[in-house]
Amino acid sequence: MGIAMRSFEEITKGKPVMFYEYIAKCLTGVTIGYLLMQAFPRQNGQYYWLLISILLSITHDNNSKVALDRMRGNIVGSLVGLCMYLLHSPPNLLTICLGVVMTILLCFSLDLIGVCRTALVGFIIVMIYEETHSSWTGAIYRMVGVVLGCLIGLGINYIFRKITAPLFKAAEPTQDKAVPIEEEEEDTADNAGE
Repeated sequence: MGIAMRSFEEITKGKPVMFYEYIAKCLTGVTIGYLLMQAFPRQNGQYYWLLISILLSITHDNNSKVALDRMRGNIVGSLVGLCMYLLHSPPNLLTICLGVVMTILLCFSLDLIGVCRTALVGFIIVMIYEETHSSWTGAIYRMVGVVLGCLIGLGINYIFRKITAPLFKAAEPTQDKAVPIEEEEEDTADNAGE
């Protein structure tokens, strides 16, 4: 058995413009993130979170909910991680378990249960970073990097939506209302005798 090749039309599900737009948005985001890394080389390691957040925030359909949810979840997770680090350093099983409970509690309390998994991942990443670097700044850098990356992703989605929405609208086929053609009488001979 071989792998069946699919056509470009099948891969893009009939939406090649959306496909190219998504590629252009991702390349724009990576370029902005890379230029920021080059502009501030001393903080180079912190820009990985920015790049990751930019790419995770850019959507093929210009939906900004993804970016906003990622920001909310990472702010909650980073803040809990910072609190746990200040409570006990280096982290141990008890502080990690307490942080997990606090993260879930905060997400439920703030009606952010939809971003709880993102917050938990953010919390664990902050705890691991702080343990290996013995610095509370990891939580701050990650939170700032993620929020900035999400804002850049939101901006890219917004700009592309403003540019492409009119183009897509103009490209839509106009739907003329077809006037139904009345059926001709089947037998004109029958009508001729009337």
